[in-house]
Amino acid sequence: MRSYLIYLFMLISMILYTYFFGDETSILVIYMLVLSPVIFLLVALLSWKSLEVSVDTKLDSTRIEKDDVAQVTIHLKNKSIFPIPIAYISFFTPPNMLPLSSPSLIASLGPLKTRSIVLEYRAKYRGQARIGVKEVWIRDFLGFFKFSAIKKIDESERTRDIIVLNRIVDLKVNSALLLNSVPIEGEETGNTSADFNFMSCLYGEPGHEFREYQPGDSLHKIHWKLSAKTDAFMVRKDEGGSFAKKKLMLDPLISMELKSTPQKNAQREDKILEILISIVNMMVKAGRDLELWLFDNGEWTKYFINDREEVIKIQHRLAIYRFVYSGDGLGTGRLPLQGISVQETKGRNPFGGDAMVFTASPDEQILQYIRQMLDLNMAVDFVLLENNEFNGDKNKEIKNLNLNTWTIGVNDDISQAFI
Repeated sequence: MRSYLIYLFMLISMILYTYFFGDETSILVIYMLVLSPVIFLLVALLSWKSLEVSVDTKLDSTRIEKDDVAQVTIHLKNKSIFPIPIAYISFFTPPNMLPLSSPSLIASLGPLKTRSIVLEYRAKYRGQARIGVKEVWIRDFLGFFKFSAIKKIDESERTRDIIVLNRIVDLKVNSALLLNSVPIEGEETGNTSADFNFMSCLYGEPGHEFREYQPGDSLHKIHWKLSAKTDAFMVRKDEGGSFAKKKLMLDPLISMELKSTPQKNAQREDKILEILISIVNMMVKAGRDLELWLFDNGEWTKYFINDREEVIKIQHRLAIYRFVYSGDGLGTGRLPLQGISVQETKGRNPFGGDAMVFTASPDEQILQYIRQMLDLNMAVDFVLLENNEFNGDKNKEIKNLNLNTWTIGVNDDISQAFI
């Protein structure tokens, strides 16, 4: 619209000038102004017919990790002996992918020339993203007309849908994470062992052949004859590892801060999920079976993880996981206490077990859930992101609960935080 107004202003001004002060030169200028739209239209049509466009969106994989780089290449070819003065090119700019150069540019081509333009994207946040060429326009010099040069190219041929995954950070094996969430006591003395070895607990210790059944031991390892004589379930110590599946729980509430922004929420989402998947990977590599609880579609879902393949599946699942931004969407609560209680009851096990809670929104409500877990005789580890509204009094309260606690900043290197 602005182009039309500017053109009319110039034309009217020139006509008035010619009427009052004009000479032959001003009359020629008026003719040029009148004819220029037609001439420029013909040039634009010729450029449109002569331009050949192709797009290369080939990637090694449609799934990339955060901070990886993907690229799109557009190839332009002028098939005529006339130059193409103006071609406007625009690329898709998804919010979780950062273009490393301008996603909108102007190109020109000489006679029978070709040109390739590459745009690189850096994966900024997890989630789905569409990269590729959005549009290529041929426009005349006055800006009156424009013609799409990629109208004949199907969108699927010039775009690529990808998924950005959270990075799996290679954490060092940490016994405080791998072992049960409370100090482990000797069976005869009740004293805390300062020299406890995780692998020896998994595979048994030499010496005492039998021990009493503990929640989490497999039922098929019970020695039934000995159990009948002792009136207590007994298992072979070299067969029954003392670790049940560790329950990992992700708090689905991302933020209740009044000053929270979409970018801040995305950073917190990415950080807590990066911590979660990295700890899952470290524990599985060390041989520990896990039970991950995620709040999805209004209900809690349980995932069993015991090998690398399952870790990768969970990494892909977390890439499209949706957090909740208001407590109103959590009818079943911020942690799956009800589901765990039902599970333990069906298994005829007393309440208890080993759990690890991950939250990006530490507050009094989540502490109340943890107190309930402790009341159910559960041992709890607590991983939380720093929160300005989570003051020193709350930190003292966490220490009084005698939990293994890790407080991580959004910009912290988690490979150093869990040493």
